[in-house]
Amino acid sequence: MEKVTEKTFFPVVKMKISPEQEKFVAPNVMSLAQAWLYDDAAKPFAILDDNTVVGFMMLDWDEGERTVGIWRMMIGQAFQRKGYGRSALTEALNMIRETRKFDMVHLDYVPGNTVARDLYASLGFRENGEMEGDEMVMTLPLTDRPKVGITVADEDDMVELTELVRKEKARGTKIPSPMETREQLQEAVGKKQVRRLTLMGKTIGLALHGDILLSGEYPNVLEEAVERVKQI
Repeated sequence: MEKVTEKTFFPVVKMKISPEQEKFVAPNVMSLAQAWLYDDAAKPFAILDDNTVVGFMMLDWDEGERTVGIWRMMIGQAFQRKGYGRSALTEALNMIRETRKFDMVHLDYVPGNTVARDLYASLGFRENGEMEGDEMVMTLPLTDRPKVGITVADEDDMVELTELVRKEKARGTKIPSPMETREQLQEAVGKKQVRRLTLMGKTIGLALHGDILLSGEYPNVLEEAVERVKQI
């Protein structure tokens, strides 16, 4: 694999899959547009056999959260059933592991796409019971000793953050005043002031103005979480 360049851009855009598969994969031109919009995280790759482009993969590279998502992957119709998908995924996983910056890889697939599901399962991915929209989520842990991740929270995280606050209130945890109401929290999220604390991609706490609210389910990582917040 290599990052999409001027040389490989048009072969990637023009790559075709069968009409039956189009419901499973977004068009590559859309993926490349998203890579431009989210250039801080998106890493688009052309999958090559010598100098021939045979497929496309885009990674969601989140060093703060310590996770990588296989955002998109497709193999051109003329190159399917030749092992390119497995080879590309294996190469991507090796590249991710070699950085030593990540604890988990995740992806999702459209129910009914059994070819993709079976490929992912054969490489160690397992369904975690969650859905991303209409798609099934699968994860691959890279370690049994994950570290606390920290990343800027955005509007998409509000459901998780408010649920965390609700659960901690129910436990009797003292909630720092800037986090007490949804309105306060949403305003701070909008200003990019909230940091989301994660473990294997799961939200386990939040930090705002130096205050930390950590889920009562993870008391053993409090010291590490405090150190991560001090580093920002």
